[in-house]
Amino acid sequence: MPPRAYKRSDVEGLLVALERQAREAAKLAAVAQQDASRNSFLAYREFRDKIGEFKALVILIEGRLKNIVDGKADDLQQQFERLDTLMMALLVRASMKFFFVLSANTVLPLGAREIFVAELRSLYEAHEKLSRPAYVGRLDASLESDLQTAEAILEEIIDKAPSLLQFGM
Repeated sequence: MPPRAYKRSDVEGLLVALERQAREAAKLAAVAQQDASRNSFLAYREFRDKIGEFKALVILIEGRLKNIVDGKADDLQQQFERLDTLMMALLVRASMKFFFVLSANTVLPLGAREIFVAELRSLYEAHEKLSRPAYVGRLDASLESDLQTAEAILEEIIDKAPSLLQFGM
């Protein structure tokens, strides 16, 4: 069965939704950093849920971009990569700030284990994606440094609380 063909307008509509998701995620990231200083993960979970919605849209858009029938899609591809890069940068920087606040705490809040496991996976995925040739030219110099900092801070937090990451082996 051949892949379904999509119109430019289908992708354009999804790109508008993707941009809206990015704006909402940016607002949630700021709230999450404030809540972390009060030992709360609620806002960070909301931020991560928004990132999940964004990633779902990314998957849909990637498939549609490959199967556009009515003309070239280079401009749409560039817009998509720009939004995706912005979100990856937001994710890395929000994680870094959130982890930095947590690293100063002597007691970690309940639910930390689930957050750490998800964040390790997410930072690895961000690193892999940002290493792709399509994204390399779009990155500012500080993003790679921020990603390494976020990973280092996360490792420090994990070292403080090794019992949180006992995977039942």
